[in-house]
Amino acid sequence: MKTNFDVLIIGAGIAGLSQAIALTEKVVSLSIAIVSKSALKETNTRYAQGGIAAVMSTQSDSYLAHIEDTLNASQHKADKEVVSFVVENAHKGIHQLENWGVRFDQVQNDYHLGLEGGHSQARILHVKDQTGAAVHDELIKQLEHHNTISVLEYCEVVELLLNANGEAAGAWIYNYAEKATTKINSKTIVLATGGMGQLFQYTTNSPIATGDGIVLASTLGAKIANLHSIQFHPTAFRELGKSKLFLISEAVRGAGAHIINEKGERFLFKYDLRGELATRDVISSAIYQEIKTSGNDGVYLDCRHISKELLAHEFPYIIENCKEGGYDLTIQPIPITPAAHYSCGGIQVNMQGESSIPNLYAIGECANTGLHGNNRLASNSLLEAIVFTRNVANHIQNNVANLVYHPTETAKQTELSNEEPDFFKAETDVLKALLTAYFISKSENDKADLIEMVTYFKEQLSNIYSNELSELHFRWKLELVEMLLQNDSLNVEVSPVDEHKLQW
Repeated sequence: MKTNFDVLIIGAGIAGLSQAIALTEKVVSLSIAIVSKSALKETNTRYAQGGIAAVMSTQSDSYLAHIEDTLNASQHKADKEVVSFVVENAHKGIHQLENWGVRFDQVQNDYHLGLEGGHSQARILHVKDQTGAAVHDELIKQLEHHNTISVLEYCEVVELLLNANGEAAGAWIYNYAEKATTKINSKTIVLATGGMGQLFQYTTNSPIATGDGIVLASTLGAKIANLHSIQFHPTAFRELGKSKLFLISEAVRGAGAHIINEKGERFLFKYDLRGELATRDVISSAIYQEIKTSGNDGVYLDCRHISKELLAHEFPYIIENCKEGGYDLTIQPIPITPAAHYSCGGIQVNMQGESSIPNLYAIGECANTGLHGNNRLASNSLLEAIVFTRNVANHIQNNVANLVYHPTETAKQTELSNEEPDFFKAETDVLKALLTAYFISKSENDKADLIEMVTYFKEQLSNIYSNELSELHFRWKLELVEMLLQNDSLNVEVSPVDEHKLQW
């Protein structure tokens, strides 16, 4: 295995792959390594159904409207300068993806634009209901044209390394196939490791979305910000016995789907005048309160009133997955539940993607750019990744030529064992349940229980010294939970609105 690279990119979703391609197109001679913890196609990007929000014509939409929608969804905690930059450059990101082979759905030679919750205009470009997979497939094809990009599949970074100057300069990587740890030297590191949905009891995230990059950066001393802002998606397909749930896109509600309770009532208007087109945080909170009030978990997505032809044309993938779970979306309500979906905060970066550690960049869901604030607007995630790709690529291009390899200040990494991957499964399940309960209830009692359990687990680990990879992973989970609790001003609970003010 080659061990010296100009750029080490950790993560292989839209952020990581587009970063590698953009860099190579700018500087053909750059040697780049992409580290993928699993198979190249196992990434959160592939689960992104709805699409990418972008103002492609100012005749029917406006930058200002998209900016205002983003700020409103963020509970006015987003950075307006960042929001404006991303929105105003969105069309450039779309054209970049098109140059790389992505073909967004069209109708009458124009983009077919979807409407999603929180958006005041239809502005969601998509490829049916599998936009993320379509984009990811084209990016993978692009890699074939660049022989200076090396893809390290089934490899996991277990430690980031600094050189004597305090700059990010390499990493220890565990290779699952070879069951060995290798040191990689690099001039620059880009973290594109995604979110941390797997910390929670129910999530729409990939099994590898465990927050590794955030922990690794924090260990180096990188600034972490807004980590408590975890977005729950309100319409995950609830299947008994499953924790990784299938996401039913926001676009289905945009097409007219209703959310109903056990009695068949549309209850969202009690909480927000926008009903099913309210933002994700509002709907998720309303669902939880409806469940709490009614005493049962019977909440459903109802598409029975929508044309079967429209559903079949726009959402074939969703229909297929629901059928596999025993439900026909076109003739019966689908059981749903909110599930951890997106990490709005993470490694603090500036407009060039730089973290507080020299030569360490972060992009995508693991980064806190300031775009999302407390709550991400639907379909702004893939957008953020592709727009920031350009900035990061420009900054690395301007600096990498002046960088040289410096020896990293570290002892040899202990050889790790992966013989018992579920060594801490029981403890992890308890941690997930307690963390989920707190994020849902916002109860001080639940918080106290969570803190007590984390303290107990850390005390137990203080007497355990093993080289099990599962132990390292569990320690990381505890660190992430502690970071989540350091800034836990969770989203304000939604209260029912005055019925006299409802507009039907």
